[in-house]
Amino acid sequence: PAGLNLELGFRLKRMLAKYVFKKVGKNFKCFPFVEFTFGYNLEVGDNVVFHRWVFVDDRGGVRIGDRSSLSDFVNVYSHTHDINLQQFVDNRKTTIGPRCRLTYHSTVLAGSNMGENSMLGASGLLTKPAREHAVYVGIPAKKVKEKDRELAVPTKHKDERM
Repeated sequence: PAGLNLELGFRLKRMLAKYVFKKVGKNFKCFPFVEFTFGYNLEVGDNVVFHRWVFVDDRGGVRIGDRSSLSDFVNVYSHTHDINLQQFVDNRKTTIGPRCRLTYHSTVLAGSNMGENSMLGASGLLTKPAREHAVYVGIPAKKVKEKDRELAVPTKHKDERM
């Protein structure tokens, strides 16, 4: 119940993440109802936000770069099953680069990599690498737009002072 109070929950989860995750950066924010498979295969950078109902399968390892945001109901996977032999499990490291946005109900499959400042649109399904500064949408996700690199320069956020 303490985790449902946002301000207290952020502090509590940030404190616990240091003992559970492989790595956690400063100012990690984790909203209620977030799940992960193990935790000890999860690397989280600075100023990362997990919004409500996020699921991170870190079985094969997941790295999430600085200033990335996972919106409500996002799923990130790091293992998959063989289509013929279901009992054969393939662990694949999944990387979400710095300043990436995974928007509502999107899914990143095992072994996918998102380049810096890329974005996966609502309900998108990423099955292959996403180039940096690009927007991907659809099932499977396809690149639909390049972001303006001039506007992609990181700026200091007021929450970084915490």
